[in-house]
Amino acid sequence: MLKKGWGESFIIGVAGAGQEISTRPFQLVTGRSWKGTAFGGARGRTDVPRIVDWYMDGKIQIDPLITHTMPLEEINSAFDLMHEGASIRSVVVY
Repeated sequence: MLKKGWGESFIIGVAGAGQEISTRPFQLVTGRSWKGTAFGGARGRTDVPRIVDWYMDGKIQIDPLITHTMPLEEINSAFDLMHEGASIRSVVVY
């Protein structure tokens, strides 16, 4: 939630190639700031091994988020499901 004239805005996710965001300069010179985050803010080299350990130790549940498991030959179907919003997470088995 932003106050009129100040506060932090968070841009979440990854935009498509070539997409831009814009704002009125007044928004920034009055104290508002923008921050971006992708992948939940996780850092690959340090956070992914920790998340794997949490999963292996049963501290977090990931399996319920996997809605589809498919062989590599069906990878295009996995992308179709993603674009249609018909899956939460598809795992492609190689």
